[in-house]
Parts: sequence; structure tokens; C-alpha cells
Amino acid sequence: MKAALLIIGLIVSLPVHAEIYKYVDESGQVTYTNLPRRGAKRLNLEPAETTAAPARKKEASTPANFPRVDSNTQRKRDDLRRSVLQDELLTEERNLAEATAAQKAGEALRSGEQAGSASWRARTDKLRDIVKRHEDNIRALKKELASIK
Repeated sequence: MKAALLIIGLIVSLPVHAEIYKYVDESGQVTYTNLPRRGAKRLNLEPAETTAAPARKKEASTPANFPRVDSNTQRKRDDLRRSVLQDELLTEERNLAEATAAQKAGEALRSGEQAGSASWRARTDKLRDIVKRHEDNIRALKKELASIK
């Protein structure tokens, strides 16, 4: 079994060779094909030379003349950003609590309404979307806060 796989592997790995023909029709259209046809000329193509790609210089991610910020200034900017994000996080957490309470109240059936009715479903879907949006915002804010050095 191993010998058969080895033989198949060797056969498959042999270089493929195909003859290439160039055919020009009456209207001047040039066609290259591996199928011989009347009036086509066989092309003798030498194997393409392969060379390694030249090594690329690693370019700086920012231009050399780009203004630099000293570490003290950057630390102040990061602190301010952290403070703003924490304030937004507190606001979103408050909004989530309110939206969750509104969702629970909105899921209660109103007089003459049936669970699963179109109006009930529309109301609860809207409230569920609002809760989800606040949860997504909280996740994003926590991710941003974690990325600040």
C-alpha cells in the first residue's frame, strides 16, 4: 500500500509538459492553445527562469519627519481617554439597567393582548434590540479600556 502511494506521488509530482500553439484567424485574432489545429504554429518556449524575490527593506510605519510625542504627553492623553471611556461605560451601564427594566415591563401583556401577537412581538423585539445595543456598547468600551496602556 505504501509503495503504491509512493509511486502515485512520484507520478503526480513529475513536471507537466504541454506544447503551446499560436493560431491567428482570418480577422487577426490571436489564440494560444495546447491543442494543435490547422494553420497553428508550435511555439518552442524555454522554461521560465525563476529567481528569488529581492529582499524588501522594512519601511518605518511612520515617516521620519512625523511629529513625535514625548511619553509624558502621551500618558496624559491616555489618562484623559481612559477617563472619558470610563464615564461612557458608567452611562451605558445605567442605560442598560433602565433598558432591562423597560424590557421586563414591556413583556407584560396589556389588556386584550395575547402573548405572541404582532403588537406584543414588535414591542418586545424593539426592547430586546435596545438592551442588546447597550450590551454591545459596554463590551466595546471594556475592550477599548483594556487596550489603553
